[in-house]
Amino acid sequence: MPTQLAPARRSAPLTSGRLPTPRLYWLVAAGLVVLALATGTAAVADVRQRDTLLTDISEVKAPISVDAQTLYRSLADADATAATAFLSTGGESAELRGRFLDDLAQASAALTIALRDADDDETARLRVVAEQLPVYTGLVETARSNQRLGVPLGGAYLREASGLMQQTILPAAAGVFDSTHQRLVGEQEAADGLPWLTVLFALLLAGALVAAQMLVARRSRRTFNVGLVAASLVAVSALLWSATAINSSTGRLVTGQGSPAEQVAVLANAGRAALQARANESLTLVARGGGATFDKQFTAQLDELIGFDGKGGLLQEALAMADDVDRPAITQARDEANRWRALHLAVREADNGGDWNKAVELATATGEEALPAAFTRLDKALSEALTANNRELDEQAEGAAGALTGLTAGFVLLTAGLVVAVGLGFRPRIGEYR
Repeated sequence: MPTQLAPARRSAPLTSGRLPTPRLYWLVAAGLVVLALATGTAAVADVRQRDTLLTDISEVKAPISVDAQTLYRSLADADATAATAFLSTGGESAELRGRFLDDLAQASAALTIALRDADDDETARLRVVAEQLPVYTGLVETARSNQRLGVPLGGAYLREASGLMQQTILPAAAGVFDSTHQRLVGEQEAADGLPWLTVLFALLLAGALVAAQMLVARRSRRTFNVGLVAASLVAVSALLWSATAINSSTGRLVTGQGSPAEQVAVLANAGRAALQARANESLTLVARGGGATFDKQFTAQLDELIGFDGKGGLLQEALAMADDVDRPAITQARDEANRWRALHLAVREADNGGDWNKAVELATATGEEALPAAFTRLDKALSEALTANNRELDEQAEGAAGALTGLTAGFVLLTAGLVVAVGLGFRPRIGEYR
């Protein structure tokens, strides 16, 4: 009886010009491993960068932006308060004096914090504020001293102080706010971007896995390779998880037109226009007939705030972007600004008619229907809307960061699983040729 020989293992084809199958499998497996590692590395790097940006937004950039807002608002409010206090009949009130000193204290604190985290350009602007603020306060104190002594030069010193504030100090503070706000928006947009490099590697990996399975199926005459199918499932799982997490993260971080960051900029500018208008309104009366320039500036700033004939203006722009939560405060601010304009016309009518005392009385009167009360309600409504949008910025950054929780560790594990699956898929096929 003839001896039955055991079937020999398949040997690698030695056909000239054709790569041996085992070597081809090794190269394909190595290529898949490299692509898997590259994709995992890119994904992990992207997630870590996003997480770093979001943490920086909530813990650094947003607080810096708020400090810049506080600096600007405190300085502008101090100027408006000093001018209003100068008009007070019977001497400066303790309330206005306390508000002025509180504004200076808040501005000094915000200045100190801002200097700690400022870049070179912002530092230069902050130094202008730091150097000129003592000059301003000195001029205001000189004006107060002259007023108490009944010396007419008090008004001139106050106008000089306000000129220094509005022409030098406030523009420098505004530049700091604009710069810090742009840095905040820039980081938001970076954290909201599409991970192009990760997407590119993921597409290459997906295509390579499909091609590898087709190659193995053709050469081994097996429809499916369990290892490569598992690797494909791991890749799909990673893709779905990352897409869901990143989509959730970017969905919580609203940027662009109508975003909280844009509303913060508009509302901050509205507050600036209102405070400077209030200062110029008082300075018009302090000048006693020589305040045409201040009145012109007041008109321009109020037009910037609420527009002209009910059209345009920062408050209208803010209303167009506001959600249901912010709309009531901004609507109140607009209504109070319009009421202020009407009351201001009565002040101007009295002053232009030669009754300066009546004009001052109207500008400094107490009561819910008086001009100061309208401005106070306007200022309070703007502050509430600004605070709400700053808070929303923080909440969005925290929520966006929370959506990425666990994604880095998940990518590391899934990448390791994909590499193992590729190895398990090719190892038995290569072993067939030994």
